Amino acid sequence: MLNVRIASLPADRQTAARDCRRCIKRRIKCDRTLPRCRKCTIREYQCPGYDAVQLKWGSGDKRVRKSSVAEPLSEELNSTLEVSNSVQNDDASRLRAIPPSSSSSTPSSSSSLSGWETISSEVEVRQMQSSISTATRPPPINDRSLVDRFTSQSISRNLFTHFNINVCPRLTWVDQLDHPWRKVIAPLAQRSKSLGLSILSVAAAHLSFTSTNSVPTPDLNRIAISNRLRDQSLHQLNQKINLELIQEHSMIDSSILDSTLIEILATTLVLCYGEMLIPNSTDWNLHLHACRVLIERYLWRNNQSDSQRNPVVDFIIREVADIEVYRSIGAFSADQTYLAEVLRPQSIMLEGSLHTFTDLFREITVEERRRHAAFSNFQQEQQALTLSRSLATFSSSDLPSPPDMASWRAKIELAYARASTDTARIVTAQGATTQKWMAAIVRAVYHATLIYAYQTLASSAEVAAEVDASMPSLWAELELLTTGPTHSFSHDIFVPLFIAGTESWGDEARQELVESRFQELMTKMGIWCNFTVLKFLKGFWVTKEYHRVGGWVPYARITEAENGPFFVF
Repeated sequence: MLNVRIASLPADRQTAARDCRRCIKRRIKCDRTLPRCRKCTIREYQCPGYDAVQLKWGSGDKRVRKSSVAEPLSEELNSTLEVSNSVQNDDASRLRAIPPSSSSSTPSSSSSLSGWETISSEVEVRQMQSSISTATRPPPINDRSLVDRFTSQSISRNLFTHFNINVCPRLTWVDQLDHPWRKVIAPLAQRSKSLGLSILSVAAAHLSFTSTNSVPTPDLNRIAISNRLRDQSLHQLNQKINLELIQEHSMIDSSILDSTLIEILATTLVLCYGEMLIPNSTDWNLHLHACRVLIERYLWRNNQSDSQRNPVVDFIIREVADIEVYRSIGAFSADQTYLAEVLRPQSIMLEGSLHTFTDLFREITVEERRRHAAFSNFQQEQQALTLSRSLATFSSSDLPSPPDMASWRAKIELAYARASTDTARIVTAQGATTQKWMAAIVRAVYHATLIYAYQTLASSAEVAAEVDASMPSLWAELELLTTGPTHSFSHDIFVPLFIAGTESWGDEARQELVESRFQELMTKMGIWCNFTVLKFLKGFWVTKEYHRVGGWVPYARITEAENGPFFVF
């Protein structure tokens, strides 16, 4: 084992008056060599130097603090961001406003938050002896490492608090204290530097592009911090991936291999969400593809060992499946196999709420793509037979049968009843205003799902009748939800607002309303991946040859190659 014998070091070397902080934490005797401790150097540690004022932790949980994600923040990073204490006060008040869960697991979510707070908890400065006079104290520049470290911890604590309070609710239909983002991912981030850094990067990105003003003003300092944290996370992630590949053919226990792979998968998912919060970024698609590959790898490995699926992976699969569902609405040429096959979470804790509508969007999209492929194949065969002047006859049996819209309506009605019951139970302890908003969200998503099903599957006559019947109700719910200040469910409006926009092709006033609501929600919610939806709608509105009920579907399919897919989330 590498070691340094202090007795063997030159006696005339320059030494510091105190031990370095790393040796103090390791509880070993420091050689105090200037400018860097040799016991740190020989083990390829970054020696933190020698402070005139030493640090003493306020409690005994040093092992937790050792995993702090604040360490990668450099002096340059510390000097570029100022986080005020008022952010924590606002976040604490928002945390109290989150709908309480009926589950008994709330204490665990609280402990997750406190665990992150202990990672970046305030340091206690050891008092200097009274015999040291003011004249003999070192200049302030010598204590810069102490200031930098404290600033890094303060930044990390505030960024994670922002992620926990302001970002997590945007990633789910209805937020709860025991949501897996807090109950599953946050504890994992305490043990994973790559995941912790990715979470801090997402929080910084959300702060950078979120504003209460109608026109957002990006915070360049926070953007720089977000980019640096993202790069640090990618560096750590690359090391984990290399480790995963090295261990693939080893005799290491499968649970250890799964732990590394789960850490990689969770980090990749968070990075995917981070890109969804950045205006004009489409890099989320790269991370989403990586998530698919990692899920396949995990499922293959565990199918081989016939082991039960890890609940953390089950949650991540649910998240990836949700992203895939809403991405597929505007991606007509992409592979849809994941929607129907692989991404099926098993855990019952992930069911309920508005996920029933998400599953319906998946089924409707898969069926629309299947029927379109069947019609396209039939038409190609017709053309081939016509050109060859074959005597073969065309059979209508080769075409898919007309969809049974009554059965689709029954599914949507069942989803509406289930979602209404689940969400009413979740917000039952909240005020009347919150309950009214939640009920309006469920009704808006119900009407949007119904219209989407008819737009993509039904005949022209059926879709026209359904749009005439459901659009007034959808507009009424949207008016209720978008009038006045934003609220805790405002991020759930994007999908219904998009469906309303697809049927606003003949009404300029409605178009202006949809555009202004999209811009306002993106600015205040920070979910900027929806800018592709607004761009698509504006292009559709000015292309008059597609102005008909459900006309956005053929328009999107034809223009995808030129304009790219859109993503509503």
